[in-house]
Amino acid sequence: MGIKLITIDIDDTLVNSEKQITPRVKQALQTATNQGVKVVLATGRPLSGVQDYLTQLHLANQSDQFAITYNGSVVQTTAGEQLGGHELSLADYKKFKAIAEKYNSYIQVESLSYAITANTMVNRFANGENNMVRMPLKFQPVSDMTTDEHYVKFMFIDEAEKIDELAEHMPQELKDEYYIVKSTPNFLEVMHKQSTKGNGLQLLADKLGIDMSETMALGDQHNDLTMIAASGIGVAMANAVPEVKATADVMTTSQNEDGVGLAVEKWVLNQSVPELEN
Repeated sequence: MGIKLITIDIDDTLVNSEKQITPRVKQALQTATNQGVKVVLATGRPLSGVQDYLTQLHLANQSDQFAITYNGSVVQTTAGEQLGGHELSLADYKKFKAIAEKYNSYIQVESLSYAITANTMVNRFANGENNMVRMPLKFQPVSDMTTDEHYVKFMFIDEAEKIDELAEHMPQELKDEYYIVKSTPNFLEVMHKQSTKGNGLQLLADKLGIDMSETMALGDQHNDLTMIAASGIGVAMANAVPEVKATADVMTTSQNEDGVGLAVEKWVLNQSVPELEN
């Protein structure tokens, strides 16, 4: 039947260590798009944080092209129309704010257009993330937050050792109630239980009338596991964490070796790719 829908993680998957889409990756994705394949960026970022990459791939601001953002909390067109997703509440946030206070860690809430933190000090990882994804940050005490905001994600952002400590000691009842995943060594993200990249892929495939066997997903981190497992062809980057490699059907080269481009050439465009020959 062939692949009709590709979902691609961004950091250390679509882009290399310099945050660039290499020419070979760009060419393969443009060829696939020209053949009618839907190329979908699946990311923890908001839509504002992927616009440059969408523009480079000629996918930006279109009603028939799509993105899975906030790790699956929002599925939308690249023009911004929401097709589905799940939100969190102020009551949810208070549970995790208490955890952050217990472990003296930074936490922020993300809405569709800005982030909120009650922390008086913002660490370098949070500053870097918010600047990169063009997410304005508001300082607001919990007592001033309202129940009518559209909260889609909470983020613990800290040193890798602190993130590991938070992940290890997160109460089991919260793990059961929410989707909690480490997306980088410095980020521990909290979403609605149904807000995963895999569920976002399923929702989009259903809306487009595409069977899951006709999908391919590429990624490298724990937050990519659900879409790697759900897709017809799950592709692990050579730089992926061991859990992704164990879950994937196949493996491509690393983000610094045109890994996405080679995978698309081989498993979507059906070209001969010597670099992926066993």
